Amino acid sequence: MDSERERTILIVEDEQSLAALHAHHLQDDYEARVAFTGGEALVELTSDIDLVLLDRRMPGMSGDELLEHIDDWESDCQVIMVTAVDPDLDIIEMPLAGYLTKPVSKEELLTAVEQAFLIDDYEHLVSEYYETRKKYATLTAEFSPTEIDDERFDDLASRIDELEVEMNEILEQFPDDELRDAFRGIHESA
Repeated sequence: MDSERERTILIVEDEQSLAALHAHHLQDDYEARVAFTGGEALVELTSDIDLVLLDRRMPGMSGDELLEHIDDWESDCQVIMVTAVDPDLDIIEMPLAGYLTKPVSKEELLTAVEQAFLIDDYEHLVSEYYETRKKYATLTAEFSPTEIDDERFDDLASRIDELEVEMNEILEQFPDDELRDAFRGIHESA
């Protein structure tokens, strides 16, 4: 799973002291990179970026415009707006993992980042879980238990159990009880 490697966060913030502060807050747990303009961010935005902390109001290319580029490129990174701009109805259409209004404490920043990564990890596990369950259902519908007496099938069944445990472990790490319950409800109803 992705959480086994160090995650890379791109901080896009035109206020250099604030960008440095965010980088300092993140440095113990993540690789933090900084871009002070939208143009610099476009150069830094490579496939190894896992999450972007994006200021919405910047000179030149705004955070909204940069977000459109990220979305157009179908980048696999998540985006959290960290901005002095109060949220408006425009954010409904924005592909965001979070929206933080400045000033943002270290705890708020780290919680939002952690939650975004937990959701990403959970989504990957759910995808693998449903793929694995489909294979299991296909094989059990096609073959009798004696016909599928095979180590590979046993491994498949074991992986289903492992995935259920891993998904529950991630859910227990969610800092937001309401969100945890919502994800658990989605999984249990499917």
